[in-house]
Amino acid sequence: MRVDVGSLIITWLIRYGHVLGGGVWVGGYALLAIVLIPAMAKQAHHTLVPVALTTIRLLTYTGTATIVLGLVLITRTRGLAALSRGGEWGGIMWVGIAMAVALLGIGDGGLRPALRQLAETGESRRARRWAWLGLLLTILAIGFMTRALYAGS
Repeated sequence: MRVDVGSLIITWLIRYGHVLGGGVWVGGYALLAIVLIPAMAKQAHHTLVPVALTTIRLLTYTGTATIVLGLVLITRTRGLAALSRGGEWGGIMWVGIAMAVALLGIGDGGLRPALRQLAETGESRRARRWAWLGLLLTILAIGFMTRALYAGS
């Protein structure tokens, strides 16, 4: 049996990008929930607002790249048809896709407006809730995805 080393390297690079994107996603929500939003709540310093909003934008781009790389990874490993066969792996993938789409909505639809409100009014509860929800959901998604590699079809 001949192994195509080039194909293995490309698949590894795609997986690496997917995992790296997930790590940035978790780290970005952690930065917002643990550092930036509490600092903004103490004093809505004008330099922190652009940093927080830029972080959200970065999370949107990173999240989108993570989703796209994940879909490409599926095509290079088990195939898109495996999503419809059910089983543990298919279930994990559908839950992961739903979480990823929800995270994009949390960042752009929930957290971004809440950060703007925090900058204008100093009220941080809404932004804190969205940031912590995003952080917890990214951590949960990482847990699901670590099982996916070993799950049966």
